[in-house]
Order: sequence, then C-alpha cells, then structure tokens
Amino acid sequence: MSSFLGSIFGDISKKETSNQNLFETSESLPERPQHKLVVAASSKKTKRESDEGTDYGKNTSESSREQKRKKKKRRSLDGDDRASIDREKSGEPTSNNLREDQSEKNQKDEDYTIFVGNLPLRITRKSLATLFRECGPVASCRIRSVPVTGIKLPKDQAGNQRMMKKVCVNTNQIDKTLTDTVQGYVVFKNLDDVSKALELNNKLELDGVKIRVDRAVPTVDPSRSIFVGNLPYSAKEQTLQEHFEKGCLLETGDVVGVRLVRDKETFQCKGFGYVLFREKNIVSTALKLHETTYMKKKIRVMVCGKRFKGKKGGASQPKKQSQVTKRTSVGAFRRIIAKQQQNTLSHSKRKRGEKKKNAVVAKAGAGNVSKRAALDKKVEKKVKKLQKRASKGMGKNKR
Repeated sequence: MSSFLGSIFGDISKKETSNQNLFETSESLPERPQHKLVVAASSKKTKRESDEGTDYGKNTSESSREQKRKKKKRRSLDGDDRASIDREKSGEPTSNNLREDQSEKNQKDEDYTIFVGNLPLRITRKSLATLFRECGPVASCRIRSVPVTGIKLPKDQAGNQRMMKKVCVNTNQIDKTLTDTVQGYVVFKNLDDVSKALELNNKLELDGVKIRVDRAVPTVDPSRSIFVGNLPYSAKEQTLQEHFEKGCLLETGDVVGVRLVRDKETFQCKGFGYVLFREKNIVSTALKLHETTYMKKKIRVMVCGKRFKGKKGGASQPKKQSQVTKRTSVGAFRRIIAKQQQNTLSHSKRKRGEKKKNAVVAKAGAGNVSKRAALDKKVEKKVKKLQKRASKGMGKNKR
C-alpha cells in the first residue's frame, strides 16, 4: 500500500525533507540579478584594483591622466596657439619664428640696398643696374614715384592702385607734366659693394642732373642739417643745392644731400625740406642765407628742431610727479569752471519773443493808465501850475 501510494505521490519522507530545505533557504531573500554592463564594469574595476599594486598599472593610470589633462588644455587654447604647439612638436617653424626671420630678412635687405634719387623719367631697371654695375654684382633694381596718367581697371581689380601704376609703367603711360625725376632702389649681392656705391653720391650725372646716392634708410644727422621753409611748389633738389653752394661758397661734395618733402599724388614740393652738409661748421654759414630769395620767394632757413630736444641738446628730463598732478588738477579745475560759466550763460540767455522769468510788470500810473497818458497828464499839470504863477505875477510884479 505504501509502495502504491509512494508511486503516486512520491516518497513522503523525501518530500518532508525537501519542504524543510525549501523553508530553510527561503529565510533570506534571493539576490537581485545583475545586468551584463554592471557585471563588466565591476570586473574592470576589480582588474584595475588588482593591477594597482604593479608598476605597469601605475604607469597606465598616470599616462591616461596626462592625456586627459593635455586634451583639456588643447580645448582651452585657440586655433593659432594649437597650431603653433603642433608645429613646435613636429619641428616646423612657428608664427613668432617666421616674424623674426622676416624682420631679419628685411634688415639684411636694407643693408644690401641703396637709394638713388634725381633719376630722369627715361630710366629703366636695366639702365639703373648698368649705372652701378662697376661697384659690384647687382641682385635687383626697382623704380618708385613714377607719375602715371591712370587707367580704368576691370571690376575685380577696382581700387588696386598698385596694379594700376604697374600697368601704366609697363604701357609707358607716364604724365611728364607732373615731375621730371623719379627715385629708385638698387640691391647688391655683396655688402662691401654698398660702400663703393655710396661714394658716387653727387658724382654721377644724367641729363645734367646730379644723382643722389644714399642708404635705404636715409641718414639723418640733425647736427649737420638745416630746415628750409617757405619753398615754392616747383622747387627742385638740384636748384636748391646750387643755391646753398653759391651762397655759402661751398665746394662740390660739401652738400651731402637735399631732401624735399613732396605730395604723393601731385609730386609737388609741400613747401619745406632739409639740407644735409658734410661737416657741422657749415651749418652756421648756411644760416646766413635766411630770408634770401630763391625762385622769387624769400626762404626761411633754421636749425633742425631735433638738436634742441630738451636742455643742451640732450633728451628731455622726465617731469616730477607732483608738477604733473598739479598742472592736471589746475587744468581740470579751469575746464570745470569754464563749463559751468557756459551752462549759466546758455540758461540765462532769453530767446526772441520769450517773456522774462520772474519779471514784475510795473504800472505806468494809477488806474492802469498807459505811459503816454501818464506823461501827458504830468505835463498838463505842470503847465497849469506855471500859468497860475504867471497870472499872480512873478518877482517884483507879484501881486
């Protein structure tokens, strides 16, 4: 019987034990199943914690931190700075290095370059190079301050003055009525040849005009220079140089150079210029030509202003702070007072037809009588009084 029942319901003893085991295990709740990503992250964390004890783990963590820091730094930088940093890492020249190289190159070009003035209009780059070929090999030549007639450019090049001048020079569209001289620059290959070319100053002549040769950056020495003012617009370097050579009884070469300040478009003299002499003692002789006639005008000859910058030709002394503050405070106070006075005047001024403010209208006479009626009444009263006195008699004839 028991076997039959066991075959149907199973072994009762085993069932009881299984039920007991079930209740024993169910005292604590089952664990929550974890997600795959969480499991993966926890496994990575445990792996990192296990690797921290080794040197390899330390190196990898530090390198990752440095990479993050560099990324943040790169985000904060601008595009130009980032590009310069990349160039520095790759070994390419940065923008600062390029600027320094460019300035050094310009300085080098200026050292190898000379300025040539008083050139005739017919001069070309080839003829200018042949003029100084005896001094040494010439690298390049260029001509400047050419008076052009001007042409109409296409729409895409409208306003490009450089292109317009270049086209006019190449097509020989030169306005000879403005000026008859131009300027040029010659670049030598060797530095020693520049000194040879400078010796030819006022020695070369083209079309009866002496050629002026100077460095690319003009030599300015105020102690050997004079200022010439009140010059006519048609003044020329050659004629002004001859005026000083004849007036001071100078020899050829005593006048190193004449520089007239000209307008960029009309090429006319602006009315003043500078004359540079070879020695300082010539300046005192040249000052005697003050108010002498040059091209039907009395010129003004003065010492260069740069000689008297500060006391005894030295640099100006810095002002004391107390003097500066005192002057500024006084000036500010004066400006405030002037502004207040101006405001009061503008407020007190009365416009035409506007009535005076706070003005009391004075009555002409009693009973609101006009001024004319009051005056007539006064005169009539005085006349009656005199007539009464006359009827009674006056003086000895008084009754």
